[in-house]
This record gives sequence, structure tokens and C-alpha cells, in this order.
Amino acid sequence: MAATQVGMRLVAESGHPYPDANFRFIPSDKLASQNIPRSTSLGLMAKHLDITRINGQFHIEGYPDAVALKRIDTPVARQLQATTLHLSDLLFCETALEQLTQLESRHGVIPEALWVAAIARFFKCFGNSESRAQLSEKKILKSHAGAHDVFGYFKNLRDKHLIHDESALTQGFTGVAVNAVGAQYQVADIIAMSFNAFTIDDAHLVQFRQLVNVTLAWLRQKQEDLHNLLGAEYEKWARDDLLALPDITYTVPGSDAVSTKREG
Repeated sequence: MAATQVGMRLVAESGHPYPDANFRFIPSDKLASQNIPRSTSLGLMAKHLDITRINGQFHIEGYPDAVALKRIDTPVARQLQATTLHLSDLLFCETALEQLTQLESRHGVIPEALWVAAIARFFKCFGNSESRAQLSEKKILKSHAGAHDVFGYFKNLRDKHLIHDESALTQGFTGVAVNAVGAQYQVADIIAMSFNAFTIDDAHLVQFRQLVNVTLAWLRQKQEDLHNLLGAEYEKWARDDLLALPDITYTVPGSDAVSTKREG
């Protein structure tokens, strides 16, 4: 007699699985504007780069007058570097949530994979790292009422349910099914059950998307500020000094790089 496994997903009738959670909407009028003002003092802007590989070298399109690309490694430059890495993660979150809302159903492996990936990548930006300065939710959310509570809720969702298993959102039980009098066996089966709360509803999606949007708006503004600060600084340098800066070298990582702290 083999053990039987039963997996179930529960959705509260109200559509919100956690009615007692301290979980409030961020008022829409508090959301940061997506039309972020940008400094144009030097005509410099952070933008998407089209990069091609020719004869083992990277060529960045869109700069017809440029003859060299040099690396700068100052504290401000490292801030911009970290900000750009964070932006990459946040844009992934934005795209994952957009694709999630376009699915016909929010049940199944694909929507859950998008949901878990978006939340994991979002909190990657706020976690401790020896190679990248972390974002501060206190700075980013300070002008948004209720946002700290929402941030804390999703961080707990990530830490204690999606990535680790500590909360009651996941529960498991083992039971014995007892037969009626007269049956050949007293035990019909041993049954193992798992219950996982469903969190990809509108209430969760709307609030997490607002967290992503607010963080993206703050990050884009920060990136522009750092970008223009560096542009103004290096515009003052002599051309020969600029050309004397080291080249940017990208080394394709091998499989051993996954366990090695990167430099820079």
C-alpha cells in the first residue's frame, strides 16, 4: 500500500487570503511620476545602449564622434554602476509582472515562476552584497504612506514562504484514513497533504507592482543625477588625461565564477 500525496492551493472567498495582515494600498496620488525631469546641462543622458561584437571587441552604437571608451572607478562611478545593476533587476521585475498580468490564468507553473522570480529579483536589490551597494527602502519609500508596511509584508513573503519555508502559508499534514467496520483492512491509506496559500491575486499584484514602480522612478532619477554629475566632472578633464584612463575589459565568466566574489 503506497502513501498518497495530495497537494492543494487555497484561495479565500473574499479574494484576499490574509484579511488580518497589515497590508495597505499605496495611494495612487503618492506614486512617483514616471515623467522624471532630466538634467540637460551637458546634453548627457543615461540611455539604452546597442552593443555589437566585431573582431572580439565591443562596439557601442550611437556615438559617431567617439574614439575610445575608458573606465572610471571613483566612488560616484561605483554608485552609478550599482544603480545600473539595480535598474536591470527592476526592469526584469516590471517585465515579469507585465507578462504575468497577460496570462489567461494565474494558476500553474508559469505564473508562479514569474511571480517568485519578480519578488526574488526585487529584494535582491535591498539585500546585503559585498559587490553592490544595496538600496534603502527607508529613502525610497519615505514619502509614500503605507509603503513600508507593504514592503515588510512582501519581504516576509519572500523570506518565510517563497524562498524559505517558515510561515503558515505553507502547511503539511500526514493522516491515516480509517475504514468502516467490516472492511478487509482497518487502514484505507496513509495520506500526506500540502497546502500552499495562493498569493497571485489582484490585491497582491497591484501592491507589489506599486512597490516596483516607486522604486524604478527613484532609481531612474538617481541614475540621471549620478550620470550628469560624472559628465560635468569629466568634461573638465584634458583630452589626453581622459584617453590615459584604463580601457573597459569584459571577461566572460566561467563556471567557477559562481562561487567567487567579483572585483569591481
